[in-house]
Amino acid sequence: MQVPPLQDQLSSMTQVNIDRREIYNEQTLLYHQTPPQTNEDYSISSRNSTPLKNTINFRDAEVGVFAGPLDCPTDPHTQPFTLVQTGYNSEGSALDTSWTSQATIGLTLERHCSPVSLASNGDRKGFASHRQPQVVYNQPSSNAPIFNGNIYGSVQNSWQVAALDGLQLLYQHAAMGAIHESEERFPPPLCYPGTRDVVVSRAIAWYLNKDGRKKIMWVHAPLGYGKTAVAGTVKEKLDGMELGFDSPVGATFFFWRSSPERNSPSRFIITLACQLAQSIPDLRPHVDAVIRFKPNTVRMALEVQLMELIVNPFKSLDNLERLPQRLIIVDGIDECIKWDRESHRVKEYAEDQEAVQIRLLNLIHRLHSRHLPLSFLIFSRPEAWITRHLGSKPFCDEVEPLDLYEVGHHMNDVTRFVRAELSRIATSFGFEGVDEEWVDEQALVRKSGGLMVYAATVIRHIDDEYGDPRALLSDILSSSSATTQSNPRSKPFSSLYDLYWQIMRSCPERNRSLMTNVLEDVMLSLGPVGLAFEKDVWHRAGLRVLDILSGRSPGDGLRALRPLHGVLRIGKASEDTRMADLVLHSSFGEFLNGPQVASEFGVDLHGGTVRLLSKILDHMASITTDTIGQKLDDSAIFALDNWCHLWWHTKETFSQSIHIDLMKKIIALDLTACFVQYYLYPTFGSTMSEDVLVTLLNCSNMSDFFIRSKGLDGHPDVISLVHMVTSLTQTSLDQAFAFVLKASTLPAFPLDTIDIMEWECVQFLMHVTSQPTWRESKVVQALGHPGPSGIQLFREVIQDICHKPSRWEWDLLEHIYNTMVQEKNPILEVEDHPFREFLKLKRSTRIPKRLEEQLGVHDL
Repeated sequence: MQVPPLQDQLSSMTQVNIDRREIYNEQTLLYHQTPPQTNEDYSISSRNSTPLKNTINFRDAEVGVFAGPLDCPTDPHTQPFTLVQTGYNSEGSALDTSWTSQATIGLTLERHCSPVSLASNGDRKGFASHRQPQVVYNQPSSNAPIFNGNIYGSVQNSWQVAALDGLQLLYQHAAMGAIHESEERFPPPLCYPGTRDVVVSRAIAWYLNKDGRKKIMWVHAPLGYGKTAVAGTVKEKLDGMELGFDSPVGATFFFWRSSPERNSPSRFIITLACQLAQSIPDLRPHVDAVIRFKPNTVRMALEVQLMELIVNPFKSLDNLERLPQRLIIVDGIDECIKWDRESHRVKEYAEDQEAVQIRLLNLIHRLHSRHLPLSFLIFSRPEAWITRHLGSKPFCDEVEPLDLYEVGHHMNDVTRFVRAELSRIATSFGFEGVDEEWVDEQALVRKSGGLMVYAATVIRHIDDEYGDPRALLSDILSSSSATTQSNPRSKPFSSLYDLYWQIMRSCPERNRSLMTNVLEDVMLSLGPVGLAFEKDVWHRAGLRVLDILSGRSPGDGLRALRPLHGVLRIGKASEDTRMADLVLHSSFGEFLNGPQVASEFGVDLHGGTVRLLSKILDHMASITTDTIGQKLDDSAIFALDNWCHLWWHTKETFSQSIHIDLMKKIIALDLTACFVQYYLYPTFGSTMSEDVLVTLLNCSNMSDFFIRSKGLDGHPDVISLVHMVTSLTQTSLDQAFAFVLKASTLPAFPLDTIDIMEWECVQFLMHVTSQPTWRESKVVQALGHPGPSGIQLFREVIQDICHKPSRWEWDLLEHIYNTMVQEKNPILEVEDHPFREFLKLKRSTRIPKRLEEQLGVHDL
């Protein structure tokens, strides 16, 4: 947005100056009686301000009061204003003016004014620190006020002050792809028309029955019976009903194990809160207020988020008992397989997924126990730990189970689906008719055993524009019975796994080895280890990167997988699919991961991880100090994003020889250049969204990261290499952070990169300050002499450790501040320098005698 020069704007404006105390419809509005000269004069406690009648606590600072006509309540939680960030951010921010009733608005601002620029930047980010006092001008031709200059009293306008939009910040931390209507899930899976009617009707009838019913329904079935489709169909049917109120389905969350933001509970509560705030308008201002006043809530424990973002806002409503019941649909509890952050110790995958799913169920029960107008429809496989937990106290008295496998007419449903799809294929291929061309129709229905995913997989496999659908169907059905006898599959789903085996076997024999290797790479990106493919990486780009890292010619991977269009979303030549959505059904991944099931087509995830990690380290050898600032290709960025992650998750599987070889490869790297380039370029395919170095920096002793296990690494050669690689890593991190802090010509970092870099720098400083020689560290010295490109990181680091500093943080702050004072660093001459909170804290505590003598009272 281009903003005209201030002098041009002023020509069409009038300035209103009132130095008085005003009574407006029995509401007291109190204004500055003298022009404030500094931002501190905006504070409620300023001598130049008259205390306000109504204030809002914002970030531990009382800021703002909104008042209007008598019928406009002044309570910020009930006022009808919509607080929206809009316009532009500079030394001032344009503000929205959606409230048009004539009103007088009194406003005081704390020194951080204006909070409107905070919305998009997260914790402790983006305060517009105005060193110049402000004045509000009214522009007759526009509703937008302009902040610039001194405030001389009040301004009478028909505009609404837009403070931080809390919901906007909440949306940034939500898993929007997990919502039923999301683009990521479009088109959402739904039941084929006329199928699964019994279970859909049972679920809807349960929700509509308000008398004495249990408020949690658990729909369970084995894989392949269409649980997700049932969930989506219930949602759409309820939305289409006339129930006397809007949005009967208040929120949805569809877990998916291969999606980074949908296979963890970390965004679950936030995503529900976002949707409930939209579904229930009365709830919106309360949720918004929580985030505006407590933005750190998005990083708190899930149990705290549940209380702050859902329970407390509901309890604040006067009409809580009159609200209609909203339904929350949660699908794929068994697809929630990861913690938000890596554990400090390596856990078994099964242990992790069991614990995280139990925690998720407990969150749902805790929300249910608060007696809110909410019902819960949850879907999952009947995993042993889920069944056991929901059958125990107190769940068993509050959960209505519904076995999808036992309900309905599955064979009839499959018959309807198969007949319609074969008719479609017959039409598209110009066949004469279904009865004449599809003699195997009933054989396919019988073979499916009522398993809809079996029938759907066969239909996708035979719908091949380059083949004969009739011959493909005949081959699948005629060979299945023979192979099942000689090549037994998993008993519960032998027909489905046998089908997968037949599809794999139908691929040209000369390509099977290559196809299996490519599938191994794909499953590494979707499995428990989870390569850092962001959700928006398309499969063509992702497979090209894996080709390069694995030593294949670019394009080989895509060509090898094309015959698998029945089980993968490979599609036609012009189509592209997200890497996270490449596998059509999770049962195919389970088939590949079971060597007894997949036979020669099984994948070796542990061996594949070691192979890929070795290739990644080889690729990183091309990154040197001389290449810093040069554009990296996608494969190099992918390598930087994944080496720590792969090492941490697979090191216990290394043999001693592999462990030694991989450590030697790390020692040969220019790790300083690698760390700097890692920050210069965001995660492959998207912006940096998680701390790639978290597993390394979370170790209490950095050597623990490189040791396989203390019981295995007693060999002198291994111990020596562990010491060498640990020393190299610490030195390289020290030099990398110092390089960024002292740089003068680096490109600007994205805000999310700064956020992660700041967190990782503080974590590294914790390691550094545990050493007696920490003052000699390059990063500590660089914090005392930041360069132009490092100022932003410097400010964020200092502000972070100023917040409730521990002993080591206090000593570090004191050392850096003293260094800057002694050298008269101009940063300290700026009014909003980052040490202000630290110095305020020192004023509020007893100052040691030696500190008074060292710094001087005037410095404090």
